[in-house]
Amino acid sequence: MLPDEVLDAMTPASVAAWWRAYLPKAPRPNTLLVADAGGDPQGFVFLQAAGQEGEIFAIHVHPRAQGQGIGRLLMRRALETLGSWGCDRAVLWVLADNHGAQQFYRNSGWAPVPEGARVENIDGASVTEVSYALPLAAAGGCPA
Repeated sequence: MLPDEVLDAMTPASVAAWWRAYLPKAPRPNTLLVADAGGDPQGFVFLQAAGQEGEIFAIHVHPRAQGQGIGRLLMRRALETLGSWGCDRAVLWVLADNHGAQQFYRNSGWAPVPEGARVENIDGASVTEVSYALPLAAAGGCPA
């Protein structure tokens, strides 16, 4: 889904540097949830306010841990957190070519957002992302 040269340049140090630069300017509120097994991270989800909505900004499960329900657990906890913030809708963006993730979202009740597409630059590679949304039970909108 990303060119080899982009993936080859993604080292733990470069990804950590990206997060260190992003987090101070990330919309508030935000939070990071991590699933671990005996101190060994298996996956994470980062969520943040997005105007009056809550956004699943990033969700990843290590390939060795996929298929064990970790993604569903992380998503459930993320949606609970967004609801506790008062969000009435959750949104996320996913690579247009990531059909497996899109199927996961659709199976979890997410719906594609009509005309919800954008082109992003990821380390020099232009990629298309599509948006999904999910209504939440909470009302009143996310805090500003």
